[in-house]
Amino acid sequence: MNDVEEALRRTFARAETRIPATPPDLLRQVTVGQTRRGRRGLVLATAMATCLAIWAASGVTWWASEQRPATAAKPTPYVHEPRIVKEIAPPLEQVLPSVIAEVPRKVPNGEAFTPKLFIDSRTVLGYVSKKGYDPAPELWAYRLKSQTFRRLAVIDQPIAPVDSPAVGEGVIAWFKYVNRDIHIMTIPVIGGTPRTVVSFPAERDVDKVNGDTIYGVDLAVGDGRIFWSSTKSGGVNQVPVAGGEPSSVPGTKGLRLFSWPWAGRPADGPAAMTNLLDLSTGERLKDPARARCDVTWCLTGDRATRRDGSRVLDLPGDSPRSLVADRFVTMTQVDEQGRKASAIFDLATSRVGRLWIRNDREASPTLYTDTEMLYFERGDRWAVIHDPDR
Repeated sequence: MNDVEEALRRTFARAETRIPATPPDLLRQVTVGQTRRGRRGLVLATAMATCLAIWAASGVTWWASEQRPATAAKPTPYVHEPRIVKEIAPPLEQVLPSVIAEVPRKVPNGEAFTPKLFIDSRTVLGYVSKKGYDPAPELWAYRLKSQTFRRLAVIDQPIAPVDSPAVGEGVIAWFKYVNRDIHIMTIPVIGGTPRTVVSFPAERDVDKVNGDTIYGVDLAVGDGRIFWSSTKSGGVNQVPVAGGEPSSVPGTKGLRLFSWPWAGRPADGPAAMTNLLDLSTGERLKDPARARCDVTWCLTGDRATRRDGSRVLDLPGDSPRSLVADRFVTMTQVDEQGRKASAIFDLATSRVGRLWIRNDREASPTLYTDTEMLYFERGDRWAVIHDPDR
């Protein structure tokens, strides 16, 4: 035995005397009951043994071969390969003309009109306001059949609260913030003088340096009542449309209104909710794992699945971003020649239509998405995509 071998033998012998004996049932202890408290002593003993073995080996490294240890291979980063389609879809108006409505971008007096939702399948509700702070914005309606505008009301507060109006039971509802209170207002859908239905203190985060943060409410109208939930703490409350004593809706702590009659818990992703509760019937929906869901449909990777699992659709595109009106999926298409397009897949008909071809040299139009519709500028008009059956 040479000097190096003898040094190695003595070093490992000394280390061996310091290593605790291995429990006879080590394998069972490691593989069963990972969260038990008794595991701490075993982990500590095993860690000590490992450290001693490493120390023993490192103590004689300089005696051994000068060969450097092999460098571990770096993991290959994941690169997403886009789906390739044989052909880019034809224009959406050719595939599904009934889901696109054209709305002028200006009312008759020349001021800009912004669409927000549909009062009914043929009437678009929107607002007119100056850019920035407008102390007197206006609500307008546009009738698709007659192609005419109608001014519904002048609002005595800035436009921000009107960004999320609600319609139902013959009224349009919104909220305004006055003297630290939230006022829920309504007008008839044909227009009229705004009236306060109920008021209550707004939720705030006090900041004496930068100014307080004021939280608004989400709104819905149905079953003869107006519902609202705080955008901060959630919880659904209600009051009769005609006015009266407000009350909380049982079983809605932490929930926020989503799309009438549903409320749920906000999740990651646009317009995504979990733990959905039907405020009319009390029905609760289960949440599929690892999915972004509306009421009926969910998105999982490049597939759309009905919440109950009864149907699965492979999306004819890539990178689905939004699920709007529980029907429309926005996505990208790439063909074999490398052309890219923004497209809409309709879950109700399993048909896909193109919005526009993407050009790296030019900016694409901005696609605005809301819970119930999408819209973008097309010349002097808005192209509004919606479900005409809702």
